[in-house]
Amino acid sequence: MPFRKFVAAPRDPDFREALLRWARKFVGSDVAAIRIVERTINVLCNNPELLDVSDVNEAVFALLRRHAFDEIERLPGVPLGSTSTERDDEPAL
Repeated sequence: MPFRKFVAAPRDPDFREALLRWARKFVGSDVAAIRIVERTINVLCNNPELLDVSDVNEAVFALLRRHAFDEIERLPGVPLGSTSTERDDEPAL
């Protein structure tokens, strides 16, 4: 979904849903994906100049990806794209 270059985009439910679909590709948890989306939107709202680029999609995706990698680092032992939230050092029940 190509994003438009205007201030109302972060409040657009379609924008939020598109970001959520992207975030789910990085993490297996909806909770983590929602955190990634909220963090991305907050940064965009606080720094709208980040959207003053020729390719808005690339800028938004780069920001979301950075937040996704930060989120992944919070869960050590969980491989990228894993649907499990278990850590390698925790025993399975």
